[in-house]
Amino acid sequence: MRSTPSLNSQDPFRMALGKLRGQLRDGDYVLGEPLPIVDLARGMGLSATPIREALARLAGEGLIEDRRGRGYFAWRFDVADLVELYALNLLHLTGALDIALARKAVGGSPRELAQEALDAMLAGLGPAQGLAAFSEHLFDRVIAEGGNRALMGAYRAISDRLGPARRVEAEVIEGMADEVANLAALFDAADRTGLRDALRGFHGRRREEAGSIVGAMRARRAFQ
Repeated sequence: MRSTPSLNSQDPFRMALGKLRGQLRDGDYVLGEPLPIVDLARGMGLSATPIREALARLAGEGLIEDRRGRGYFAWRFDVADLVELYALNLLHLTGALDIALARKAVGGSPRELAQEALDAMLAGLGPAQGLAAFSEHLFDRVIAEGGNRALMGAYRAISDRLGPARRVEAEVIEGMADEVANLAALFDAADRTGLRDALRGFHGRRREEAGSIVGAMRARRAFQ
């Protein structure tokens, strides 16, 4: 599972970038809100310069929108966008899986079985957050084992955009715990065909439920 820069870092830019990226992934901004530099700087206790640099980096990654002359804005999630993001995420995963299959590189290892990681995340984070964290962790593993740097970069941008949706999936997707446990078992068993089919089903369900997921994201934001 990828890590974000520590907020204890002495580098103001990395502090700002890590905080903002975490807020975006957590769904703090999903309604197309403006991201005013002065307000963000005040809230983080930083000067405007590292905030501006961090926002420029995030805009370059496609995580926020740079409206020239008007400032930076969060993306507003709508159903069509979410359906597309899930479809792209699946394409990246199956692409990495194809590469890994050719190298016979997909499957669990004695050092870290996927099921053990799932159990640990559920115990430490609780059901909803644990399922979200584990799905990100497992997908990162599949992408990494593909070994294609360009694919990794494209995947990470889409994965970050999907962060807010993943954090509410358990509220919408019935039987998600069994679904995720099945992915873990297939990964550990190195069942490549089964994993590919399960990933298609996993993302297909979320495309079908995109309207409910968007509604859950917006409701969660409204109560923050």
